[in-house]
Amino acid sequence: MKICLINNLYKPYARGGAETVVALIVNGLKNEGHEVFVITTKPAAKKQKNKKTKKQNVFYIAGFYYNLDKIPKILRLFWHLLDMFDVWSYWKIKNILKKEKPDVVMTHNLKGIGYLIPRAIRKLRIKHIHTLHDIQLLHPSGLMFYGMEKSIDNALAKVYQGLCRRLFSSPDVIISPSKWLLDMHDKKGFFKISKKAVLHNPAPTPNPSPTPAERERGDKFRFLYVGLIEEHKGILFLIKAFKKINTPFIKGGEGGFELLIIGDGSKFKKAQELIGQNKNIELLGRIDNSEVKKMMQEVNCLVMPSLCYENSPTVIYEAMSFGLSVIASEIGGVPELVGDSGLLFKPKNEGDLMYQVKWAIEHGDKLRKMGKAGQRKVEEFGVEGYVEGLMKLLNS
Repeated sequence: MKICLINNLYKPYARGGAETVVALIVNGLKNEGHEVFVITTKPAAKKQKNKKTKKQNVFYIAGFYYNLDKIPKILRLFWHLLDMFDVWSYWKIKNILKKEKPDVVMTHNLKGIGYLIPRAIRKLRIKHIHTLHDIQLLHPSGLMFYGMEKSIDNALAKVYQGLCRRLFSSPDVIISPSKWLLDMHDKKGFFKISKKAVLHNPAPTPNPSPTPAERERGDKFRFLYVGLIEEHKGILFLIKAFKKINTPFIKGGEGGFELLIIGDGSKFKKAQELIGQNKNIELLGRIDNSEVKKMMQEVNCLVMPSLCYENSPTVIYEAMSFGLSVIASEIGGVPELVGDSGLLFKPKNEGDLMYQVKWAIEHGDKLRKMGKAGQRKVEEFGVEGYVEGLMKLLNS
């Protein structure tokens, strides 16, 4: 079967969870013998050539999405409107699809590559699967902050949603990694005649579990944050909370703790200022993915303190693949994913977060058992199982 995947970003410009998911699906489909090609964007100023080799077949469309955060906020409003009705991308992609003649098109995040794409797929009578990753069809930012849930119910949001419903219509199949996100779109009247399914994102292959000695290298209990250094990810909230933790009052915490932070973003300098001279918190910046994996083998717990509604965060899948337990905000689709393999706290609730941190430090054995449970769960979310589920949806 010949399959096209369309996502707003792809390597070498990948920087988020959706891109990781798309890359895993591409490899999984190829391993099953399918012919696969990708359509994505590149920064307008980059001279990135289309790649057509035995290993990779990628078509790049020039756009501004990769550098969107550098555009002044007031201009972004006009950009969002132009993006929804991007006729240039529509014709470029329609011509690629005409030439390549795929049996199926799988769309993912289309913000930045155009919301006219579903129309092009319908016009060409190609089977269409759309995968939800966030609420970008309910709000242009794709974000909904905890405590600000009404942001998707105001008049402008309703106009935007009406346009999105009309442009997307009802693809043949809608996939969501969480029931929470699927229900959100159902409530807003999206995809009324589409076949709908909850299908967890494909997870990385489970990694060999580190020995307790590897996890407990040194005397300190180590927490890890991996993600964007942005306010909506809760990293500034996390730093403020950790600065208040006094480990000598925690049973088994005499050796102290460390919070290691990996990532980059617009709030990087603010994070540095908040940390100041605190020796328990280290801001490492953006590091190579191989180094991230190495650190996941050596720390005791991942922390995901998001202040916005998350769907099915890739970083949790990655942590679980290493048998690493998670402390995460109880928000969006996160509880469905974490289950019994981690600890949840109320978003923005410093006291609840500190309680879970204290519990984790005091109950190392139980925490390791949770990590093992997460690793078993990841085995069920493998790429082969995802592709099998995908084919069932296509053929049913």
